[in-house]
Amino acid sequence: MPKRLLLAALLTATSAPVFAQSAPSTLRPTVQATTPPTPEQAAQVIERLFGSMYGPGADTQLTYGAVPATLPLRLDPRLGVIASLRTSGNGGQFVQHRVLLSSALSAEQALAALTQSLAATGWKPLPNYGQPVGFVTGQTLRNAGFYREGETNFILNANLSGREGRTDLDLNLNPVGDQQIASIKKAPTSRPYSSLPLLKAFPEATVKGGSVVTTVNGALSSVHVQTERSANEVLAFYSAQLKAAGWKARTDTRDGPLRVVTYSLRDLNGREALGTLGIRPWEKEGGGYVLTVSVQGFKP
Repeated sequence: MPKRLLLAALLTATSAPVFAQSAPSTLRPTVQATTPPTPEQAAQVIERLFGSMYGPGADTQLTYGAVPATLPLRLDPRLGVIASLRTSGNGGQFVQHRVLLSSALSAEQALAALTQSLAATGWKPLPNYGQPVGFVTGQTLRNAGFYREGETNFILNANLSGREGRTDLDLNLNPVGDQQIASIKKAPTSRPYSSLPLLKAFPEATVKGGSVVTTVNGALSSVHVQTERSANEVLAFYSAQLKAAGWKARTDTRDGPLRVVTYSLRDLNGREALGTLGIRPWEKEGGGYVLTVSVQGFKP
């Protein structure tokens, strides 16, 4: 079957939506087809979209509902496969795999399920991958990176985002050479987020994002928590997560409405540093509290 008709048949044989890069929910467009496409129209749409993404000479294979057996990817059944794409270009010199998933799990649960599935099949986390740090808010994006050695080496980048009560997962897999794997293994593991965990949101509260700043020798995150619960309860909730990550409380200081707890901690390379967790009332619209967590004192 010619490539044009094969792609068209794949598109028209399913009710799955047209796929695009994940976008924030506030910017997500609504796409609704008024009439079913003909095979020729479907092929033109696919070629136009994939041509703009990968170049006019790209060869794309699209599979619905399953991961090709040639990929070393065995996933938790709660991570439903929407489609898998294999794109090659430059005469086969460039190859990229993309797997689109959807799950009823929360983003945090979906990431945990994905991580466990990958670990069971030989995948390892990429050191120093740019995962978020500090307080979780409704705007927090989750991503993770992994690599796998084998007959063909792979790097996998996973992006997760919430949509209408579900979690969308977008996996991008790229074959890489032995030299790149060797470079990955030598990467340092001492950046701030090796010691500043991602802190779960206070339950039954409105959590609004503030700011996140990271440097070579520190990190800082702030958040606005709107709740009727007491400051002691809110502080204890976040402090427990820091202690679970290995932080040890040292001092507890109060200055009027401001309360700051200092901690000692070590990063993944054993370097010592200081951490702080502060809370103060927010007396403007919405009430609640402003919290700030920081890591400071690492030597560059």
